Amino acid sequence: MKRLGKRLTAVTLSAVIAMSSTGCGAVTGVLDRFGIKVPGLTGSKTENAAAADTAAAGATNLNAEQASAEEPAAEPISPEEERRRSEGKHLNICCWDESLESLFIMYYPGYEDLGDRTGRIGDVIVNWVIPEDGKYMDMVAEKLLGAEYLGQDEKIDLYLAPEEDLAVYVNSDYSLDVREKVGLTDEELENQFSYTQQMASTDDGILKAVTWQATPGVFVYRRSIAKEVLGTDDPDAVQKFVADWKTFTSTAAKMKKAKYLMVSGYFDAFSAYRYGADRHWVNDGSFEIPSVFMEWKDMMKTFNKKKYHHGTVIGDDRWVADQGPKGKVFGFFRAITDIDSKMAAYSLADSDEAPAAGNGVYGDFAVCRGPQPYCRGGVWILAAPSTDNLILDKEIMETLTCNSNLLYKIAQKENIFTNTVTGMKKMASGDMSDPFLGGQNPYEVYYECAAGLNVLPAGSYDRKMADNFRDYMLKFFTDKMDEDEAMDSFYQMVDREYPELTVDY
Repeated sequence: MKRLGKRLTAVTLSAVIAMSSTGCGAVTGVLDRFGIKVPGLTGSKTENAAAADTAAAGATNLNAEQASAEEPAAEPISPEEERRRSEGKHLNICCWDESLESLFIMYYPGYEDLGDRTGRIGDVIVNWVIPEDGKYMDMVAEKLLGAEYLGQDEKIDLYLAPEEDLAVYVNSDYSLDVREKVGLTDEELENQFSYTQQMASTDDGILKAVTWQATPGVFVYRRSIAKEVLGTDDPDAVQKFVADWKTFTSTAAKMKKAKYLMVSGYFDAFSAYRYGADRHWVNDGSFEIPSVFMEWKDMMKTFNKKKYHHGTVIGDDRWVADQGPKGKVFGFFRAITDIDSKMAAYSLADSDEAPAAGNGVYGDFAVCRGPQPYCRGGVWILAAPSTDNLILDKEIMETLTCNSNLLYKIAQKENIFTNTVTGMKKMASGDMSDPFLGGQNPYEVYYECAAGLNVLPAGSYDRKMADNFRDYMLKFFTDKMDEDEAMDSFYQMVDREYPELTVDY
């Protein structure tokens, strides 16, 4: 109503000013179009003429009191308000499921859920664009690449990227600079964990995505096995037995002697090694394997030879069973998002009974940092070049990823680790007790891992190269190829699939 009032006031004043040059009839026509009734400018021609005569006769007697009765001048519209008025009235957010929409419904200030995957923020309709067939990347690619052929209300404004695909979007022209284009400032971004920004930045430091989550990985171990073999189950004490990869391997020998396995299978430690890389796989067009991957290969040769694991692959039935009541595996490298959900479920002897100590090995676990800080999972928000809602894009990114009070509230309510340094430090020093982890407050370890994680910016080739290297080495570990043959086959694959690279082998 205030905006409408200002508009009418401005029209009225314009009409009054116009009267001096166009006369009463012209002014009446202007006001009639806006449906505005002004005393002395309505009624019959005779009445209008009489009113005009009266006005003329009294014109010289106008005083300050009469002048002060005039409507005040319309306030000028600020550039920010002009921008906001020019923004689109539909905000399209592309997601692969309803998780972010649910977060908006529960926590986003002023968000109104309209149902049927729509909502409202102010006067903007929010559309949650989720593929029915699960082909999320195909949908996003189609909308990003074909933006110029879509109507403005159909174009992507914001979209999500998981950790494994983040580099694809960050290193493309289809994501906006969060600082220069979207408008987030260093001050607004300063309380996020630095690794979440490093992973979403180009090599030249352009930040392209932000996240409300922080998802460091940790080493989850069996308390009862730790007590039996190491003499303690205290997380700080156990950390000393897995403090680095050399110590980790020594502890594996102790576990074998006690008839336990250090890890379950070939790939358990791979993610932790991967985040220890200090260089990309490709630099200036030349291909080279980062040293940490060769170190992982050599460690797994030892683990294979000495039977410190029993040959599972992450996700297979034996790997799942190793986390259950009959498991003989000491520890697992796990994403913190999976610990109280998937891992807790695997630990139960009776899934129909309540998860509690005494049901399987529920409560017989704890977490420590492990040999190497690393990250597992996570979801980032990116702004598309096709957006016509940059002001709202910024408000959403700022509210959901920079607002420490809101992120702290979400962490408390949802028991998730959010992307606020001060908030998670507070959680780490609090009195939280996780029953699955034997009463431990895991946020102390989660905070330590997230704060200590320093990673490379998003490399275009890093993820695919790492995954291919891992898979070719599996052929070596499982005796399908010898070591030289597996290495040669990997190099040949790179040379064949990536002709733009220089590959020497």
